[in-house]
Amino acid sequence: MKAILILTAIWLIPLYTFGLEKSPTVEVKTVTKQTIEKKLFFPVEVLSKVHSEITADFNYIVQKRIVKLGQKVKRGSPLLSLRNQDFSQHYEPRVLEAPVTGVVASIHVTNGQYISKGEKIMTINSPQELYGKIEISAVDYQKIKPNLKGFIQFSSLDGKKIPVKIKGIGTAVDPLTGTVSGELEILSQHKLVPGLIGLAEITLEKQKKYLVPEKALYYIGKDPYLAFIENKNQIKKKKISLGKRFGENFEVTQGIQENLLYVTSSPRFLKDGETVNFTPPASREKNVKKDTL
Repeated sequence: MKAILILTAIWLIPLYTFGLEKSPTVEVKTVTKQTIEKKLFFPVEVLSKVHSEITADFNYIVQKRIVKLGQKVKRGSPLLSLRNQDFSQHYEPRVLEAPVTGVVASIHVTNGQYISKGEKIMTINSPQELYGKIEISAVDYQKIKPNLKGFIQFSSLDGKKIPVKIKGIGTAVDPLTGTVSGELEILSQHKLVPGLIGLAEITLEKQKKYLVPEKALYYIGKDPYLAFIENKNQIKKKKISLGKRFGENFEVTQGIQENLLYVTSSPRFLKDGETVNFTPPASREKNVKKDTL
């Protein structure tokens, strides 16, 4: 008799335990549309709108450098005093003048130096008038339109994003690279210099979609479900339809409504009608930094 009572008590323990089982604590999110941005990325080079490379038109000796590096010059300002290398003839010294207004970006000669015809002497540009140059592949050419906005960033500037927009797009393909040139207008003032190489990020379009994390999905057969929280914190699974994948998230195209609560993470499998505990998203996510898609 005692043995029968003991076995009966042991058999009843699981039922008693199940009745006292605590409601699981789950993580939840509110159904809201999120912004999806379609982007293209290009290498970008910063160039000056004013760029003049001055070369020697004859064989000379540099008598005197009249300007210094970084000096502002106007068109027609004297840059160098040059003398013909032929000492058998009497030649008046030639004064080389600036062909454009700008800043002396580089000087490649020194006083007394012999220079040959075609040799690079000096570069003048304008560091205040800069733009970005990108090369667009034939595949992306139809996607790029004037006034599309984006950012450029450079590792030498700690990756800081600088706003830009598409200013101009070429109409001829470079036979060597198979690309078309594009120009970016730099929309804010930064200490950039011509020659910087970085990365351009151009936003093609923005769309708002319902996204849910992959870990929130339940599958019954091949059909995806979400566990929604209804009245009295009870679970109700509903069938949904999925669209495209975006990283760790899926687009939901049907079966979802704005402002509903759904479970994103649970310590165990949840049954319909089961009561759960959770922290409301408004207080739980107040200090959580939202990811940019």
